[in-house]
Amino acid sequence: MVASLRDRHGSVAWILVGVLITAVVAFVLYSFVGAIVVGIFLYYATRPIYRWIDQWTEHPDLSATVTLLTVGLPILLILAYATFVGIREIDQFFAIANLEQLRTVLEPYVDLVSGSEEQGLFGILRDNVSRARGFASSATVWLLRLFVSFTLAFYLLRDDYKIAQWFRRSFEHQPAAVTFVEQVDADLTTIYTGNLITIGASGLLAVSTYYVLDIIAPAGTGVQFPFLLGLLTGVATLIPAIGMKLIYYPYTGYLVWQVVSKGEGSLWFPVVFFLVTVVVVDVIPDFFIRSYVSKGELNMGLLLLTYVLGVVAFGWYGVFFAPIVLVVFIHFVRDILPVLLGSDATTR
Repeated sequence: MVASLRDRHGSVAWILVGVLITAVVAFVLYSFVGAIVVGIFLYYATRPIYRWIDQWTEHPDLSATVTLLTVGLPILLILAYATFVGIREIDQFFAIANLEQLRTVLEPYVDLVSGSEEQGLFGILRDNVSRARGFASSATVWLLRLFVSFTLAFYLLRDDYKIAQWFRRSFEHQPAAVTFVEQVDADLTTIYTGNLITIGASGLLAVSTYYVLDIIAPAGTGVQFPFLLGLLTGVATLIPAIGMKLIYYPYTGYLVWQVVSKGEGSLWFPVVFFLVTVVVVDVIPDFFIRSYVSKGELNMGLLLLTYVLGVVAFGWYGVFFAPIVLVVFIHFVRDILPVLLGSDATTR
């Protein structure tokens, strides 16, 4: 009786310790949630490359370092540049369309972009000491986030198999938990390794094509906001079947309307724009890139909505964090909740 009571008290004490430790760890993770989800994205995005490199080396540390420096860092630089240019062109589009209320949402980011363009680091240091301090503080924060992201991605790449072995061993009597985590891992691989890279590759191809078309366009005609148009084209790949057509069909119509109604430019350019986009941006990549989008069982429309709402709800890191929330929620509702409710069948 006494022994069982002591055991019960000991269990309660350990539970309280566990809750306290969990609370502290959760607080620390929350403080760096943006950096952590970017690190998870880097891990999934670079994992196939790491495993290929690791086959040719005997040093996991070297494989992870090479992978992150040659693949992970360029990915983040491209994303940063895309964000930089995208914000600027969205602001210009809102200004032309007289959407001042929407411009106010972008104002903090636009100020940062325009300030960086107009002055540069040395101009800031020379003209405004307080602004220089703010820039240095912001740079320090982002460098710290970058360090956390790369450190997390490094150890996940190097030790993911150890983590998987520990989890399977710890939950060997809970097969539902193991299956749940494995399915979450598979869907996150689809999203990060497949869909986001597909968006990036398709968008990069579209942006390059639209910039070239803008160069050869006759006077009075051209591709307005080529970077924004290419970025939207890349995102549209998530929509099955019609995808990119939702972007370049209406824009072709706009180019035709511009020539016919305003007498600006020549009608041959809208025709060339349409044909080049169909062949170079839509048809050809369909055989090499877009096949990744069809992988997995995720609803692409729901995923597209998740990207948009994630940025609105969570801020800059929402595009990485929202898919994690979506995948965990879907698998919990589909696989775990029926078991908790006493049902043996799961909804598929």
